[in-house]
Parts: sequence; C-alpha cells; structure tokens
Amino acid sequence: MNLFEESIIMFLNLIWNLGYLGLFIIMFFAGFCAPIPWELVLIPTGASSLDPFFASIIGGLGASLGAALGYCLGKRLGRPLTLKYGRYISIDGPGLEIAERWIVKWGLPSIIIFRSIQYLPYKTFNIAAGILNTEFFNYIVLTIIGSIIRCFSLVYLGKLVSINIDALAITTLALLFIGCLIFIFKYVKYHEGRRAN
Repeated sequence: MNLFEESIIMFLNLIWNLGYLGLFIIMFFAGFCAPIPWELVLIPTGASSLDPFFASIIGGLGASLGAALGYCLGKRLGRPLTLKYGRYISIDGPGLEIAERWIVKWGLPSIIIFRSIQYLPYKTFNIAAGILNTEFFNYIVLTIIGSIIRCFSLVYLGKLVSINIDALAITTLALLFIGCLIFIFKYVKYHEGRRAN
C-alpha cells in the first residue's frame, strides 16, 4: 500500500469514527479556507458506511457554513484589507478581480455555478460576494444548493468506485491531478501577467 492509499484509508477511518459530525467539521474548514481538497474527503466518504444522500447534505451544509464565514470576512474586511491579508488564506488580487467580475456580470447564477462545478475558485468567490455586498439570503440559499450538488457528485463517484481500494485511489488521484494541473496553469498565467506589467 502506498502513501496515497494510506491517506485515503486515514480519511475513511476518520469519517467512520466521527461519522456525520466529522464530515461536517472537515467540510466546514474545506468550505472556508483550509487547503483540503473536497475530492480527498468526499470520494472516500462514498466508500464509507455513511448514507451517500445524507452525507452529501451534511457535507454541503458544512461547506456552506464555511462559505458563509468567508462571505462575512469579505464583508467585514472589505477589498483593501482582503488584498493586504488575503495571502494568508490563499486569496490574491487577480483571483479576487475575476470573482468580482463574475458576480457583477452574471449575478446570482454565478453563485450556484461556482459552488457546484469542480475546480472553480469558490473560496475567493465567497470573499468577493461579501465585498460586493451580495444579498446574504440569496447567497446562502444558492451556496447550499451548489455545495450539495458538488458533494452529491463526489460522494456518489466514491460509491461507484468503492468496489476496491485501487479504483478508489486511482479515481481520487486522477481528480487531484487534474486540480494540480489547473493550479499550475493558473500560476504560470498569473506570473506571466505580472512580468508583462
């Protein structure tokens, strides 16, 4: 068994031992600003003994509560302080500008899009929604819906590949690899833009 398979088993044991409460807590931190990939939590959750439907709802609610904290932080700090201290929670100026443009251009539909589609920078989006003073009730309702959709897709993917640990590890690793490639691409584009200025 390799290190990656051991980390999946560690998450499975954590979820099995703490159950829905453990899932809620992990997803709260993942939804706010902790560098916890959802794939690494939710795909193994699908392979656990937890009910996939209920686990998707609990995970979505935990992530949404974390998102609400990010929204409040953005609203409280505003743009200047977010840009000054955002690096401590992986928020940068270009990412914040992109999220703000999406919110201004697409309005409320952008909330559900950012929460439900894999690999979009939802953490930056939470802060931007607070900075732009998006109406909180609409924001949180759409965030919950989008988060549950995202959790549902990953938990059920885990359920499908839970037949053996190799399939589970390969699927999780493939999704993390795609996320890393997207991160590297964005990192290179960001630094090319900085050099051009």
